[in-house]
Amino acid sequence: MKIKLIMIFGLVSCMCIAQEDTTGMKSYKRLVKFPLFTTDYFFYPNSDFNTSNGKGEIKMSEVRTSFQFALPVKEKKAYLLNRIQHTLFHYNTETKPRGINETYHSFQYTIGLIQILPKKWRIVFSFSPTIASDFNESINSDDFILQSSVLAMKRSGRNFQYGFGLAYTSRFGAPTILPLINVKYKKDKWLTDLLIPAYVSHFYTFNGNSRFGFKAAVYGNLYNVSVDNNTLPLDLNRASYSRITIGPEYQVRLFGDLYLNAGAGIAVRNILEIQDDDLNTELDLNVENKLFFNIGLRILK
Repeated sequence: MKIKLIMIFGLVSCMCIAQEDTTGMKSYKRLVKFPLFTTDYFFYPNSDFNTSNGKGEIKMSEVRTSFQFALPVKEKKAYLLNRIQHTLFHYNTETKPRGINETYHSFQYTIGLIQILPKKWRIVFSFSPTIASDFNESINSDDFILQSSVLAMKRSGRNFQYGFGLAYTSRFGAPTILPLINVKYKKDKWLTDLLIPAYVSHFYTFNGNSRFGFKAAVYGNLYNVSVDNNTLPLDLNRASYSRITIGPEYQVRLFGDLYLNAGAGIAVRNILEIQDDDLNTELDLNVENKLFFNIGLRILK
């Protein structure tokens, strides 16, 4: 179940670019703005964990930054999407006789094609090669992940959009396909935005460009790692990390197209497992539900 959740998180990250309406349809106003640039910092305070070797404390943080843009291939018919995302994940533990202090990086490039269809349908294809590693050794095939997806969406009215699709990954050697569902509904000052299984959100807009609401989101990644045996006497090959964050979020316009967002709440299903070459779990650093804090900036058009 844990492996499947990690895989879903990675797949859905390549779909976030596809759900935004970049086509500028004349008959309907966009339900949400297109994010040209985003950067978010997540912080998780110290939490206790238990392993077969004893107890300890762990502190984690994430920094995710992305830049994306769309270019017209054929005006009002087809658009080329490009997205670059970098994720930094850091954790350190306080254990005896020694702790662990590790930083992992993920670089993802997504290229996609939006094809406009009759009756306000559009279909989005995307392909996302990813490098995820601690970069302690030279890059090899174990650092690469290949993912792709297709999503069909229809604007069925001024206030409603829905879509469905499939995502594919070769992350674990065998081809795997998962379903995707996207729903957007905006009425007066209320916005409901769903991308299942990635997130669920509901916001109230006020003062024109500010909003406050509730959001549940999932995220995770797999990293190819090689921990120095002098630091930790284990043969480690892969780190599996995931979490689900639930809580309120506030977004306010600073000036122009620049927005500040802040959130807090509870992180559940906090999974951090370190595996060996045979993908057996050598270290289980999972923790119970814990607080999280998030602050970020974004440029929205």
